[in-house]
Amino acid sequence: MLYGLNTLLNRIESGAMPEGEVYRQERLYRRPTRGRPGPGVLHCPICNTRAARFLPFGLDRRRNAQCPTCGSVERHRLLWVYLVRHSDLLRRRLAVMHSAPEGCLEPILRALPNWRYRSVDRFNPAADVSADLTDLPFPDREFDAVLTSHVLEHIRDDGAAMSELARTLRPGGQAIVMVPFDPKRAETEEGCDIMDPAERMARFGHPFHFRIYGRDLVTKLSSVGFRVETVWSKRLLNPHTRRRFRINSNFLFHCHRI
Repeated sequence: MLYGLNTLLNRIESGAMPEGEVYRQERLYRRPTRGRPGPGVLHCPICNTRAARFLPFGLDRRRNAQCPTCGSVERHRLLWVYLVRHSDLLRRRLAVMHSAPEGCLEPILRALPNWRYRSVDRFNPAADVSADLTDLPFPDREFDAVLTSHVLEHIRDDGAAMSELARTLRPGGQAIVMVPFDPKRAETEEGCDIMDPAERMARFGHPFHFRIYGRDLVTKLSSVGFRVETVWSKRLLNPHTRRRFRINSNFLFHCHRI
C-alpha cells in the first residue's frame, strides 16, 4: 500500500510515471507522520489505537478510513479481525506467502514464531522476493497459506496469477484473497486491454487497476482448484463492531486448495 499516491495522480494519468516507477519509490511506503486525534470510541484492532476519528485516505479521500497509528485502512482491519477471530491460521505452524505485504500487518505476521513467512512483491524493495504473481519462483506445494489483498486487479492476466497461487499451495492449503469487488455485478468488468491510466482511473477508480470484480470471481477461483467461501463484513460483524473498528462493507474470499 502506498501513501500519497493522490499527490502523483496528475503525472500518472498523463503517462509521465509508469507503475513500476511509482511503486519503486521507497518513500511512498513510509506512513506520513501526522498529528494524532485525541482518544475516542474508534478502535483499531491491529494496533489497539483508540481515537476520536481516523484519517482520510485513498484517491477519493474517504473520511475516517486510516488508523493514525499503524496506517491500516478498512480492508486491513477486516482481514486482521477475520484472521484473529474467525480462522486458526495465526495459531498453526505454517509456511506462508504474503504478496504485496501491508506495512500495518507485515511486522506482526513476520514475528509469529509458528510461521515461516515470505513476502513477495513486484516492485517493493523491502520484500523478501521480487516476483510477479503470474510467474512465482517457488516449487509446487511450497506453502500452507497465501495472503493476497488488492493485488489481482493490478495484473493483466489475473487467471495466470490465480493458477500460480493454486500451484504453490499444498492440497488443503488456504488462500485469503481480497480485491475490489462489487456483489451487484454478475460479471467482472474487464479492462486488461486499456493502456491509458487516465481511462483506467475513470473506469475503475485507480490508474493501475485493470478491473472491478463481480460475482464470477468465485467461478474464476474455483476453476484453478479452489473451494471458495465468500465472507462479507456485514454478515461477519455486527453494526456496533463495524462502526467501532471503522470497517465498511467489504469482502474477502477464503479459498481452500482442493
